[in-house]
Amino acid sequence: AASVNVRRRCALACHPLAGMLAALAAKYGGTARLRVPAASSLQSAAAASTTSWAPVASPALLGVARSSAAPMFLPHMPGSCRGFYFPRRNWLPWRQRLVKDRQAALRKKRHIWPRRPNADENPIFSEKEDGTQLAFREKELRIGMKRLLDYARMCRGRQIQDAIDWIESMARMNTEPIIDFLKHVLQDCTEKRGWDTARIYIFDCQPQRGKFVKELKKHARANFGVVRRPRNYFLVRVRHLPLEEFFHRMYIYNKVPRSMASDMRLALQQSRVSPQMQKEWAPYLCASSRWFHRKELKWLDSTRQFDYYDARREWINRYKANLLRGSAEAREARGLPPLPVAE
Repeated sequence: AASVNVRRRCALACHPLAGMLAALAAKYGGTARLRVPAASSLQSAAAASTTSWAPVASPALLGVARSSAAPMFLPHMPGSCRGFYFPRRNWLPWRQRLVKDRQAALRKKRHIWPRRPNADENPIFSEKEDGTQLAFREKELRIGMKRLLDYARMCRGRQIQDAIDWIESMARMNTEPIIDFLKHVLQDCTEKRGWDTARIYIFDCQPQRGKFVKELKKHARANFGVVRRPRNYFLVRVRHLPLEEFFHRMYIYNKVPRSMASDMRLALQQSRVSPQMQKEWAPYLCASSRWFHRKELKWLDSTRQFDYYDARREWINRYKANLLRGSAEAREARGLPPLPVAE
């Protein structure tokens, strides 16, 4: 009888549900019972068919440690029913908060502000909802909401030509409607409204769920099924940046669109512009030149040699002169005086 009890206890310890029952018994108190056959190799086949109930008193009886089984049932927060998911190992909420605070501090450090506000000068930033924004919406897109959300994230906050280049670089067939739509937006803004291409930015981009079109599809062996194809919408809102905000974004904050920087490097490499432009385009060409430009601005500002409003006024005048360069050169070729730059 003693050998039968020992064998029965060993069978309980090796049972796959023994750890779970032990953890439940440790959590809620009491004992858990597991039904196992009370047969041995020395008993007959008739005795093997009979069953009995054997108690499981504690985790220590089964060799299951409380520390290894109990955390399986401890939630990460009160009232939760499942374990918390972290996208990376040890990517805990306190560490995420530290990283986000560090990134915000770096973004704030990148700015350079006027030392003394001047009421006669225009403000640096203007309201996004001042009534000059344009909204465009493409209908009946046969693209799912998941893909449209990816395209919206890539376009939001970018210059419109830069957004077109980013979407084209994905080399997907279902991006063609989005690319055609963005090109239509660019053409409408430049040709009908006379906006500057470099200052057109997408400040809001939203996918919108539409209806589903059901179609019949023939399967094998004369079977038919119903296919639901989406017809969603894609909303894009653009704004024409004022020259003051455009100066701060390009020259001070130094966030240059990648398409613009690559076009500058390509023009220098193909000798389509004079080598003198390499010095003039140094704040925008590549990552290293932009870093040295920001470093120089920080040094000039710390030594009180940088006047924000004078630098902005000079930069805006040169930018307007570059916009009118084509017409000015044509007038000079005909012996006419150049047009005055509008303030």
